[in-house]
Formats: sequence, structure tokens, C-alpha cells
Amino acid sequence: MAPNDTHADAQSNPSSKFPLCVDLDGTLIKTDTMIEGFFKLCRTHLFKALMAPFWLLRGRAYFKDKIFTHVKLDFDTLPYNEELLKFLHEEKQGGRELWLVTGASERVAKQVAERVGLFSRVLSSDRTTNLTGRKKARLLTELLGRKKFAYVGDSYVDLRVWKRAAEAYVVAPHFGLEARVARLCSITKVFPTKGNFLHLLVRSLRVHQWSKNILIMAPVILAHRLDDLPVMLNAFHAMIAFSLVSSSVYLLNDMLDLEADRRHPDNKRRPFASGDLALLWGFLLTPVFLGLGLTAAWALSIKFLKVVLWYYITTLAYSINLKQVVLADIIILACLYAWRLIAGSTATEVVLSNWFLVFAGFFFLSLALIKRCSELILIEKLEQRKSPRRGYAVGDLHQLESFGSASGYISVLVLALYINNSEQVTMLYKHPNYLLWMCPLLLYWISRMWLKAHRGKMYTDPLVFALKDRVSYVMIGAMGFVWLLATGLFPLK
Repeated sequence: MAPNDTHADAQSNPSSKFPLCVDLDGTLIKTDTMIEGFFKLCRTHLFKALMAPFWLLRGRAYFKDKIFTHVKLDFDTLPYNEELLKFLHEEKQGGRELWLVTGASERVAKQVAERVGLFSRVLSSDRTTNLTGRKKARLLTELLGRKKFAYVGDSYVDLRVWKRAAEAYVVAPHFGLEARVARLCSITKVFPTKGNFLHLLVRSLRVHQWSKNILIMAPVILAHRLDDLPVMLNAFHAMIAFSLVSSSVYLLNDMLDLEADRRHPDNKRRPFASGDLALLWGFLLTPVFLGLGLTAAWALSIKFLKVVLWYYITTLAYSINLKQVVLADIIILACLYAWRLIAGSTATEVVLSNWFLVFAGFFFLSLALIKRCSELILIEKLEQRKSPRRGYAVGDLHQLESFGSASGYISVLVLALYINNSEQVTMLYKHPNYLLWMCPLLLYWISRMWLKAHRGKMYTDPLVFALKDRVSYVMIGAMGFVWLLATGLFPLK
């Protein structure tokens, strides 16, 4: 073959000529190891995490190195880009040389390269050098030559590298990145993003969980103040503030629980755990939603702001550590449900009776135990011995079920005692005896919820499940009808 023919073949098939250099964060894996490492540090070494701002002052390279001195990621559960991995395997089998070239910590890069088993060389950040952008482009040019390598990346930081590359492979391009790359380098292949951004964002905010904040309306309903417009407006205002703050909590909780979520058959599909939504969005939006929620709470009243702050502090402590403390986590979860009632009472200045607060305590404790037992039942099906990030073993299931069903039945007993012994009932209701019909209805609903959980059919928060369950709507309708009869608004005669 003539020399010119050889040159022509190389040009027509550049992949046979140039090493393929692959980025890690956001490219080979659909997450940012630095942010993920930081949140794991917050969860496992909170006091060391408080030093993070001082580490960052010494540069991003030092910051990454210090983080991964104290924590180690679970490399088996990281969200790898399966489509890209398949392509890299094909290229490797075709004889192409693959390099892992990343700004991630060398501790992370070496572990990923070892697990993947495709790369002949690994270049990464160390304690003094953050191998991104210009530094990465310069190093590759020195080692391989300008326009003598192909590069796989995903961000604007990689534009400097693509400018010196012979080929570009673009992963999950967004906000005009693909067009910018095309002006600098020939694009050979694009690995498109999957999933609608707005849909992923709504899922990460868990907007469906805002339905639990309907509990804020309970004091207004029980006090028969639905016709009081200022009170109703305050209740809606409180629901908005609580929803914003709770979304901030959900974002933070999902980022702290990444590894546990990835081992869960359902939670692994969450936007952050799956890598479908960049952790950076959670990092940015968490303080934004918290700030908006606290501002809305402050606009209502200082007293209500204090209630919301206590709710946030409690949930923060729960997310970081207390969810691992056996039994205490269940009591705190029940309190977080009941906190919405207190928030509604504070926002509307409608006083809740002690009877109702005791009823709510036992009732929500039962729901919290349903949630925990459902997790253990799922773990038992997966043939695991212990719940990740919880202090419970599968052997605790029967004891927890007995706690939960007993707590639910006690709440019905408290309701019956309240109907028969509270002076407030005779003041508010024209026919208070009708309220006793709520007891068998509530007994049926609680028993059914526990039976659903025992059969392994309760995969979500029990309150959210109830809002999607037809039988629950029938029970709510029946209890609403009983309430109307008791008030005299719907007389039988």
C-alpha cells in the first residue's frame, strides 16, 4: 500500500489513530464525586465537614484531597453511564487506547479505573494540581500532541480541551454546549441526556409530598372556621411556606442518602441517586428554597417563623444522624407529622385541644411505624439482614408491627374518650354522639393500612399512599359525612 493510501485510511478512521481520553465526573459517571464526597463527609464526619471552607481556601485540589482522605465512595453503586461504557468496551476491543483524564481526586480516579478495567493510563487531580480546563488541555498536549487525541467530556470547562483535540465526544450536552464544541472540534458522537429537566426537578423537590401539608388546615376545620377568610388565607400562606422549606429538606436528604438510595430498589430511581439530575442543582437549590420558605414564614409572623425553624432544625438533625437511632427516629418522624398541626395552629391562632394533640401523637406514631416496617419488609424480600442507614434488623419487624398497630388502636381510644369527655365537643357540635361513628371507620382504615404494609404493598409514605388510595377516599368521605351530621349542617330529619 502506498504511503498516501495509509495516510488516507488514518484520516478516514481517526479512532484507530488517536487515544481516547475520557472525563469522569458527569461523563463516565453521572454524578460529581467532589459534591458527593462532601455530603458523605457531612453525614459521617460532621465536625470535619465544618473545616471544608478552610480547605477550599487552599484550592479545589487540596479540598478534594482532604475530602477523600476521610471518606470513601461506594464505587459499585455509582451511577455509571451505561451507554458510554458500552461504547468504550467496543473501542477497547477494537484496539483503541483509552485514558481516564479527570479533575476528580486521584483516590477516586484510581478506584473507578480499577473497577471499570478499561484504561491503560489514569491522569487526575492530586493534592496540589486541579486537573481541569487549561491544565488538562496543556497536559494532554504535552503527552500526546495537539490534535493527536480524542476527548470525551460533558461541560463548558472541557472546551479548552476540545480546542486541542482531534475528535470530540459530547456527553449530555446542555444550554448550547454542542454548538460551542462544534466550532472548536469535529464532533464524532453525542451521548444525549435522558429525561426532561423540569420533570426531574419537580421529582427532586417532591412536590407530591406537599400534600402532607394539608394537615396545616386541620385546626381550622376542627374549629369550624372554614368561613373565616383571614384565617383561611393565613392557613394557605402557612402551607406555601412549609412546602418550600420541606422541599429544601427533601433535596438535602436525597443528597445525604445517595448510597443508601442506590441500594434501594425504588429509591435508586430518584433524580440525584440515578445521576439523571446533577448534584449541583441540589447544592444550589437547597438554600434557595430554604430562604424562600423562611421569608414566607417571617412575612406571616415571627411566632410562625420560630415553628418553621424548629421544624427545619429537627429534620436536619434527623437527616444527618438521628434516622440511624433506633426508635428515636420513629418518634421524631411522628413529631414531624404533628408539627404541621402545630404550625397550622400557630399560623391561624386557633388553639388545639390537648385531647387532639394526644390523639395525633399516637396516630402519627402508628403511621411512622408503618413506614419503617414497610422498609424492613422490602429488605426481607431482598434477602438483606439490615436496613441501610437505619438501626433496624429484619428480626425487629414483628416487634415494630406490634408497636405500630397498638399505637394506632390507642389513638382511636383517645378519640372516643375525647368525644365522651371533652366540654369542647359539646360546645362545637350540635349532635356530638354522631362523632362516635368515626371510631369504627378509623379502626378499619388503620387496620387496612397495617394489613397493606404487612403484605408488602406499602412502598411510599402512608399519607401519600392514602391520597392515591380509593378506599382511603371513601373513609375520608364517610368521616366527613359523620362530621356534618354531628355539626347539624346535614340533618337526618
